[in-house]
Amino acid sequence: MRKFLISLSLCMPLLSAAQNMGLLTYQQAVELALKNNYDILIAQNNSSIATIQNNYGNAGFLPKVDLNASGNIANNNTHQEFSSGLSVNKNGVSSNNINAGAYLTWTVFDGMKMFATKERLNLLQQEGELSFKIQLESTIEAVTLLYFQIVRQEQLIKGIRTAMDVTDERMKMAEKRIALGSGSNVELLQAKLDKNAQKSNLIQQQNTLHEVKKQLLVLTKSDLSSNFSADSSFAFDNLLSMESIKQKIDEDNRSIQFSKKNSLVAAQYMKELRAQTLPKVAINSNYLFARSENAVGLTLLNQNLGFNAGLSVSWNLFNGSMTKNQIKVADIQLRNTALATNQLQQQLHANAYIAYMRWQGDKEILDLEEENIDLAKQSLTITTERMKLGLGTYLEIKESQNSYEAAITRLVTARYNLKESETTLKKLTGELVK
Repeated sequence: MRKFLISLSLCMPLLSAAQNMGLLTYQQAVELALKNNYDILIAQNNSSIATIQNNYGNAGFLPKVDLNASGNIANNNTHQEFSSGLSVNKNGVSSNNINAGAYLTWTVFDGMKMFATKERLNLLQQEGELSFKIQLESTIEAVTLLYFQIVRQEQLIKGIRTAMDVTDERMKMAEKRIALGSGSNVELLQAKLDKNAQKSNLIQQQNTLHEVKKQLLVLTKSDLSSNFSADSSFAFDNLLSMESIKQKIDEDNRSIQFSKKNSLVAAQYMKELRAQTLPKVAINSNYLFARSENAVGLTLLNQNLGFNAGLSVSWNLFNGSMTKNQIKVADIQLRNTALATNQLQQQLHANAYIAYMRWQGDKEILDLEEENIDLAKQSLTITTERMKLGLGTYLEIKESQNSYEAAITRLVTARYNLKESETTLKKLTGELVK
């Protein structure tokens, strides 16, 4: 886990460069999240807990050793009468007792329960590691979508500013025509209306951009200023066929792996319960020291020091059918975990199919919109030049400008949608975290 984080950070550029340039790349955003995100840190700690708990002591392999010691002093008035006729009657009689010992209890056979428990702890540790990687995937997915939302907003803002430049040109041409007596106030008023609408749209997009940036900074727990900019390019990867995606889901999807581990944990718990129906054998030994002193009586001093050892066997034959009922419940729970795994697998296959079909559609749409933006740019350039030469009408330039703005919006949306579909498929196939 730590090696993964270290190796990943070594492959990424230094964040100081991003701070100095005001540019935050996608890789740097992911690195910040991996280092600072609270959910990742919590998942990492939980994984560490599972690792610490996986030991032979918790499984029951190791002996139990206790050290006990006690002592007391007494001062009593003593009256004793013996069968021999002797009588003792004395006040202020002192006595003291000291006991100390080391006790060892070692279960050497418990119906193989300790082996089943150790295997269950191994599986729980593996589940902890899978939970950590699942959280990594979820965080990287969130970072990816937020980062490319920023890219999307920045490209939309860039498109709006380009359209505003054209509107400024329209206003200048309208004013020139009016000054020459060949223009109409309608053209100028319409251009001003369009400019105000573009300003309003720009403000809305800028507000959205600031919100998304803040969400990314919170997710990465970053102290970077929200004035940073994102890499404006979208990069896409080629994906596998649908059959290959299904196979990758079955083999590499960590949610399915976690569900399968859960079934194995339930199976080991079942073995632990069945072990309770078998006898238990334990070794018991102790090393004791005992000393008792009395001022009067038959025994004035009694001292023992020595080692004792023994073997104990216990076998519960009936406990009100509690163990039997627990085994029945565990068996049902085991079957439920298998059903849950099958259900999850089927659901993920369906999600993958939907995401794959969406990815294919988004890819086709993006190809069309890439072509459309080129056509819209050419149209806008031609109508703008015609307007400068006094050949075009304001209706032509307005229609061309509207087409360009719509094409920009559709193109940026198509790029983001394709990236979203790609990210979903990568998470399903375990490609986000390798």
